[in-house]
Amino acid sequence: RFLSTYNSLTDKHLAGYFNNARIRRHLQKSGLISRSGRIIPEKEYRLNAMRRDHQRYVQECLAHAIFHKVLDMERHHQLEIKRNLDYSLRKERMQKIKTSLFLDLVPQRRKFLFFQAKQFRESLEDVIPVHSPHPPLGPRNHSGLCPLVAGEQAGRSQWRAPGLGVDYGGGHCAHQHRTKE
Repeated sequence: RFLSTYNSLTDKHLAGYFNNARIRRHLQKSGLISRSGRIIPEKEYRLNAMRRDHQRYVQECLAHAIFHKVLDMERHHQLEIKRNLDYSLRKERMQKIKTSLFLDLVPQRRKFLFFQAKQFRESLEDVIPVHSPHPPLGPRNHSGLCPLVAGEQAGRSQWRAPGLGVDYGGGHCAHQHRTKE
């Protein structure tokens, strides 16, 4: 029974030992005495020890949570970088494909455009015959004919397009078909 109530800090025979500066610092760090040198009762000591343990536990939990949050953020950042890289690669690939398709189609496109232009020219030629636009070689006479040589009717090669003052019909000169304004 005597040993259960014994406290070495109150033993007068150990007072010299506990007065040592190094030992006092150790007792203060352990929470057995206060800074002023007061002996901490056992109930208060256990309560303080439980607080310290709980505080250590909370700090470990926070450190663990921060560590995992940083890992999550890094993982998210890496995924974002990978996504952006994949998007850039896909975009570059599509651009290369479009460019190669365009370059492959350029000759075909030229052929197609040439074909369309040719068809358009031919359709115009069907409507408006295309002739060389050189003037008649001989002077006009009073009968309205535009001969190359006297007595000869103008050939088709001298016909001109409408709106230029020349008629297509029968070799008659343009001044006969002008309307009065």
